[in-house]
Amino acid sequence: RDAPMKVIVVTSPGAREGKSTTCANLAVVLAQAGKNTLVMDCDLRNPVMHKFFGVPNLYGVVDALVYEDDLPGDWWQKPMPRLKVATVGLVPPDPTELLGSRRFADLLRDAREMFDYVLIDAPPVGPLSDWTILATQADGVLLVLDAHNTRRNALREAVRSLESVGARILGTVTNKMKGDG
Repeated sequence: RDAPMKVIVVTSPGAREGKSTTCANLAVVLAQAGKNTLVMDCDLRNPVMHKFFGVPNLYGVVDALVYEDDLPGDWWQKPMPRLKVATVGLVPPDPTELLGSRRFADLLRDAREMFDYVLIDAPPVGPLSDWTILATQADGVLLVLDAHNTRRNALREAVRSLESVGARILGTVTNKMKGDG
């Protein structure tokens, strides 16, 4: 895998560990560094990227998949130079089916060609397979941990789960370290 890491999934072993905050912050830093960056909110069951960037969640990834809109779409939000956000839009009845579709793979391929980085805010690693689909289509995965609440067993299980589907774990980000307030 010598190709550049362009599509990166951001996930965590469980809920409320800071994965969406980390994804949003990383996107801002990359955009400020002059990189054309797209954040795709692919946590279709619990979307939050629109809240982080203060943009409407009227149209988004779901609309692009259901209505087969091509990139670039009017549904992108532009909160700052070099940064675009694809919100979820209407929460679908079956997120797994949409993420596993050929259309999603095409959407991701197009985004890969158009941006320096595509950051995907994914659901936590767990019983639903949404994260599996996303992790296997990305170049790598960042695993976000909460220093106080992520249990070692949960971390081990998340790493095993990611490795079992062939995901490339790029590293971890640990939030709420002592002294973080």
